[in-house]
Amino acid sequence: MAIDPIVSAGTQVNPQFWLNAANQAIRTECGWHVAPIITEELVLDGTGGKNLLVPSLRIREVVSVKSDGREVTDEVKFSRRAGVLTLASGWSCEVGSIELTIRHGFDADEVPNVAALIVTLTKRAASSSAFVQQAVGPASAKLATGRDGAALGVPLMESEKDTLAPYRLNWGS
Repeated sequence: MAIDPIVSAGTQVNPQFWLNAANQAIRTECGWHVAPIITEELVLDGTGGKNLLVPSLRIREVVSVKSDGREVTDEVKFSRRAGVLTLASGWSCEVGSIELTIRHGFDADEVPNVAALIVTLTKRAASSSAFVQQAVGPASAKLATGRDGAALGVPLMESEKDTLAPYRLNWGS
């Protein structure tokens, strides 16, 4: 079976390409979309307990919730900052048995540090070089590299990951 490549020869590697890659790098690091505010339908596995972790750190509204096909929206309480829904009667314990629709995320103007980081990543990835040190006589140059020695593109540096710490899902850590 042949699988199409993720990037083909016809892919336009332009500023939009790098902007998309930077946005995805941030979202992957954080474990959720962060911004903007969206309405999203999720199907989650049941825990059998009273608390349910939702992949969000900024729930604005719980639109609808079903547990084992039973409408429980009016019974659910939620944390606006921790991505936790509680159901006093307990959640289903079945895989894929919880269906919910939530409005969540930050307005872009609430997370200017994240927006600035996306711009920084986009510029770094799109530039033909990522010099961090340069000397003129006797000519020396040093490229920014990751831990593995590869030139930086969209991968995040530790200081950039630190910037994202308040927005990163950290369940189980």
